[in-house]
Amino acid sequence: MNIDVHGQNRRRPTIESVPRDGNQPRHALPEPLHPPEAERRLRRQRLACAFRLFGRYGYEVGLAGHFTARDPILTDHFWVNPLGMAYGTIRASDLLLVNPAGDVVQGEGMVNLSGVPYHDAIQQARPEAVGIAHAHSFHAKVWSSLARVLDPITADAAFFHDDQVVFNPRRAAGKTYEQDRASVVAQAVAALGKRFIMFENAAAGQLMAEAVGGVVVPPTPGKTADARAKAEIGAWLSFLPLWDKMVREEPDLLD
Repeated sequence: MNIDVHGQNRRRPTIESVPRDGNQPRHALPEPLHPPEAERRLRRQRLACAFRLFGRYGYEVGLAGHFTARDPILTDHFWVNPLGMAYGTIRASDLLLVNPAGDVVQGEGMVNLSGVPYHDAIQQARPEAVGIAHAHSFHAKVWSSLARVLDPITADAAFFHDDQVVFNPRRAAGKTYEQDRASVVAQAVAALGKRFIMFENAAAGQLMAEAVGGVVVPPTPGKTADARAKAEIGAWLSFLPLWDKMVREEPDLLD
């Protein structure tokens, strides 16, 4: 913790610890912490923080919704919320470590097994993916009924341009789902939290725009690999002020 010139304790913004390019934060995702146990602890804390935020924003609907963070040690396992625990009460210690079969190998509680095939399949197909979110936020689920991708008509929507698919899940034998994509995927848990919030805001914006008249979609080129990387990093950086706010107001989420 930092000490100011008057000798009083104060917590500086997390973004100030990010390496700089001049007076700007350097656009590069942080290297995983070492030892791996430290990275595991941070991922769990960031995931708990994301749940608290989603609870505040009203993304919780009954038992539906699951957000995961890939474990940095057992990399085919992931941390997930216990079934039936309110988002706004989740602490890092409440999260469950689950294997690809849906068995809880660390923690206490039940798992929403319907979500396990989604997250396991994505983790297998996307080795770089760390965070995966699936939820039933109001505007995003209404938009999904149209079976269309978002148009780049707002800054939030442009963030997802050329990086969306329409997915129709199919129930296969054995009551599992064929799945290769989820609502939002990210290379860092912090980026995941911000990306989901941005997607919900983008869906709300387009629904409102279409309700009042024709939407003008500006010509937008395809997204390059460099643009995708910058978008991921931008989401991670944008999450840090939310992290600071939640840790100040609800520090028990770190437990």
